[in-house]
Amino acid sequence: MEPGAAVTGSDVSADGLIAELLDMGFDFDDITAGVGAVGSRRAEVVEVLLGGPSAGAGQASHKDKISAVLQKHFGFSSLKGFQMEVLNAWFAHKDCLVLAATGSGKSLCFQIPALLTTKIVVVISPLISLMHDQCLKLAKHGISACFLGSGQPDSRVEGKAMAGMYKIVYVCPETVLRLMEPLKKLAEKPRIALFAIDEVHCVSKWGHDFRPDYRKLSVLRENFNSSKLKFLKHDIPLMALTATATIPVRDDIVKSLKMLEDTTIVLTSFFRPNLRFSVKHSKTSASSYTKDFQELIGTYTASRKFKGKEQQILHEIDPGSESRVDDFDVSCGEFLEALQPESSAFRAQSNETSSLECLELGPTIVYVPTRKETVELASFLCKSGLRAAAYNAKMPKSHLRKVHQQFHCNELEVVVATIAFGMGIDKSNVRRIVHYGFPQSLEAYYQEAGRAARDGKLSDCTLYCNFLRAPTLLPNKRSEEQTKAAYRMLRDCSHYSLNTSTCRAKILVKYFGEEFGPDRCDMCDVCINGPPQMHDFKEETIVFMNLLQGRSASIQGDETEDMICSSVSRYRSGRRRFGEAPNFRMVVSHIREKLPRYAATDRIWWQGLARILGGMGYIQEAAETPRVSIQHPELTEEGLKFLNSRSQQLLYAHLDAAMLLVMSDPRPFSESSEWGRGWADPEIRRQRLAGRKTGRRKRMRRSGQGQHPTGFTPSLAQKRGWLRYSPRSRRDDAARLVTLR
Repeated sequence: MEPGAAVTGSDVSADGLIAELLDMGFDFDDITAGVGAVGSRRAEVVEVLLGGPSAGAGQASHKDKISAVLQKHFGFSSLKGFQMEVLNAWFAHKDCLVLAATGSGKSLCFQIPALLTTKIVVVISPLISLMHDQCLKLAKHGISACFLGSGQPDSRVEGKAMAGMYKIVYVCPETVLRLMEPLKKLAEKPRIALFAIDEVHCVSKWGHDFRPDYRKLSVLRENFNSSKLKFLKHDIPLMALTATATIPVRDDIVKSLKMLEDTTIVLTSFFRPNLRFSVKHSKTSASSYTKDFQELIGTYTASRKFKGKEQQILHEIDPGSESRVDDFDVSCGEFLEALQPESSAFRAQSNETSSLECLELGPTIVYVPTRKETVELASFLCKSGLRAAAYNAKMPKSHLRKVHQQFHCNELEVVVATIAFGMGIDKSNVRRIVHYGFPQSLEAYYQEAGRAARDGKLSDCTLYCNFLRAPTLLPNKRSEEQTKAAYRMLRDCSHYSLNTSTCRAKILVKYFGEEFGPDRCDMCDVCINGPPQMHDFKEETIVFMNLLQGRSASIQGDETEDMICSSVSRYRSGRRRFGEAPNFRMVVSHIREKLPRYAATDRIWWQGLARILGGMGYIQEAAETPRVSIQHPELTEEGLKFLNSRSQQLLYAHLDAAMLLVMSDPRPFSESSEWGRGWADPEIRRQRLAGRKTGRRKRMRRSGQGQHPTGFTPSLAQKRGWLRYSPRSRRDDAARLVTLR
């Protein structure tokens, strides 16, 4: 068949198909041979070019070329299934959203097109450290690459990149917005194969790591489409990649980037069979360090082959940066020195040990919520004999570069960091990820946990958190909608930590919309320990829900609504209006006061019951902005049906971790009325006042406070005397009271 001949039943002429495939980067001789073999049917010609069943025996297919490129540059013999699926979408000029686990080889999806064609691949990435690390690795593989951004010291690199002198150009989102015009010239000659957007979850305002500049990347579709740039035959494809994104986040990504309607979504399993998850109760304070990190310290001191100098903390924290780190504490990782290859400090041992024993080797990353904690915990670990270092965004870049390099070369055993550390690290032998305090979302937790075990060996992912305290949001600028979403994600974290009956891997995988094949992973703490014995909650549920409904007949005929209800501003029930929303604390107080058999029950236990009933759909939060724990519970329609059915069926459920904790170590409780009567006893009053005074003195000594500048230190009784003034007098003396405090 002549190349220029039209084919009946085909929408594309042979000439048009040849031009299209040339534009994709295929060789002219291969294209004409393919068209001659199967006609101008695009799918079949592409199959021929990729080495499908219709390919000629002597034809050098692109599948062979892919294999040759992989072997030459990366040492692999073939692509994984999901990688080939992504490349097929690119061959068809389709946009593609790729969700694949950390370490699965997502980067090959956009690196291969640069090697198969003469075109340039532009990669948008959030961190200079990540871009720099990738460029160094590509250089080792014989691939020309550069990064553009505020951390690029050579001003000539940008001009060379826009002239097409690098096969792969990494650029931060702020810079790509500035380079729209030069990129348009690059798209004309030598042409752009695709725009790859790495860590694309940063696009979504509903995700765990929202970046406003990522949200503006829709300009790529607006500026690089065939209707606006006449020299383009097709829109330049967008390839969006991330390791974690829930279904709502995926939808938001596609919409925000204005990806095409036929966008290909490629998913790999979120299940990581070599990660062992566990959750442990801890106060997560300095007083708990010894207990919580005793095992970690013992592991390294026992396995260390040589004794090096004790690692010193290179920089003390700025006193003004003790507040909680915000969601943007990842901008500091701008490292410019070349990293040395990973040393064999840990590898030498791993060659002679089993997979279980390998867990005792390799570096550890400990994530903490605040910058201050990075220094405190790293200092403690150093004093305990470990080679540890702190890492946070307020430290000098010279310190951060040194920590980055030492960690990469296995000179450090532990890095204690905020979320500023890890994204730019491509390290295969991380054996432990420890979260010392609640993460802000399960997305963030799973992404950070995924930085372990990239070599496929067994690794531990441990979360230490306080079961008796609800997690709190880190300060950040959020809209009202984003605040609601942030609390919802935090509530998911809390439920994950308190879970005692469902496999942790199953919870995490299901969170991302994947059905977990096996019932359990047989590795996490829940699978190993098994669920606790089930408990019948029907009696407590009836009492609790009766109060929510406002019925008092079962509680000694007392009027309850006035005692337990408090108005919630702009309250509106999602299903129907049941009256004012009860205050949870007052509900529990009323139950304990009016029903003697519940007088010694802990509020934490009732919070657990509320979580169980919420999970069953019997109660819900009435406030417009729900917090982590239910504060204003109301009955749902299902709850009303259950309450009115008077069913004899029992209500069995598993106790969660917080309920088990308070039941195993009950706290002393006295009713509020008894506490109030105690103040009338002179001896009790003296003891209580003395205890408060002693506690105040201890706090003053710890905080470095001494005598008041005037030389006068007021007693507690004198302070209390001022509080007996009228409201106007208290306002007049407010400044004096604040000063004395």
